[in-house]
Order: sequence, then C-alpha cells, then structure tokens
Amino acid sequence: MSTTIAFPSIAPTSRSFRPPEWPTTDQQSQAGVTSVRLWGSKPSNGSLTLAFANIRDERAAQILVAYRQAKGHVLPLLIPPLVLQGMERELEDAFFGLIGEAGLTWHFVKGDPPSVESVKRGISSVQVTLSAVLRLK
Repeated sequence: MSTTIAFPSIAPTSRSFRPPEWPTTDQQSQAGVTSVRLWGSKPSNGSLTLAFANIRDERAAQILVAYRQAKGHVLPLLIPPLVLQGMERELEDAFFGLIGEAGLTWHFVKGDPPSVESVKRGISSVQVTLSAVLRLK
C-alpha cells in the first residue's frame, strides 16, 4: 500500500493543529509519586483540522474524491503547500518538521469523514480532520 493520494490544492479558510505525542503510560503510587513509562522513540497521532468556507461545489467534490481514493483512513495523503499558506515559516517548521522527523504520514481520521454543508446553490463549506500517524511501510 505505497500509493499516496494527493489532497486537493485548496487554501483553507482556517486551520488548527495539534502536535503528535509520544506513547507513554503514567502510574501513580499510593504515596502520590508519578512515574512515566515511554513506550517508543517517535511521537504519533498529530492532527490537522481544515475548514474551507464558501467554496465552489466543484472544490468540495475534490475533497470527497480524495477521501474515496484514500479509502477513508487507509492510504496516506500528500498535503500540498497551498494548504499551509499564510503560516509563518517558524511555525510550519516546528509542527511539520516534527511530523517529518518522526516519519509520520497524513491520513483522514477513521470514523470522521469530511463534513460538507451546503451554503447555497453551488457553494459549500467543508471541514476535514487529518491525522499524522506512524505506520509500518
């Protein structure tokens, strides 16, 4: 499954993201001392939520086509630079550099397909959440 699906090159109206976390478990003793166990050397499960307000239905359909081509959360996505437009280089490097260093790939989130709201004839708003996950190649 080395096929990568191109996410449409559409500038989002807004975007929010959460960096990936390292796999850990925490234990607290009866005395209140907490110990943390690190279970891996790479973080996973970062998220990127994109909102596309008042775009043409043709553009909204491109997002749904990418979702279908990726078979939901199965195949990885290639995120085009336009999706990051407007983000300062330092912030982009901090967030996406961590994703790249860890070898994470972007996927649609399982059980959370793109949400499409019809605004008026020919115009829709779309919200989609992507997840950066560590997967075996």
